[in-house]
Amino acid sequence: MKSLFAALSLLLGSSAYAATEGNSGTAFLHHFDTDKDGKVSLDEFRAPGDQSFKTIDTDGDGFATAEEAAAFEQKMRSRMTKRKQAVSKPGKDDS
Repeated sequence: MKSLFAALSLLLGSSAYAATEGNSGTAFLHHFDTDKDGKVSLDEFRAPGDQSFKTIDTDGDGFATAEEAAAFEQKMRSRMTKRKQAVSKPGKDDS
């Protein structure tokens, strides 16, 4: 279960970063205030997590199984590895 939370953190990491860095109030509103009324409702705040759950629940039955969570975690690990590799590769002008 810790791995699932770690994978969710990776997926939602950008929102956590946006909510804590720079002008955190503005970043928070920019990310979560989907109806642009200047405030964040509980539904707006929960929406990214709901979407993450739907991503994990691949068969759409409303439940996340251990197998679905493991597959999601592997997908997130693979995605992060590819991102790290892309960042660490020098560009054409870096040689």
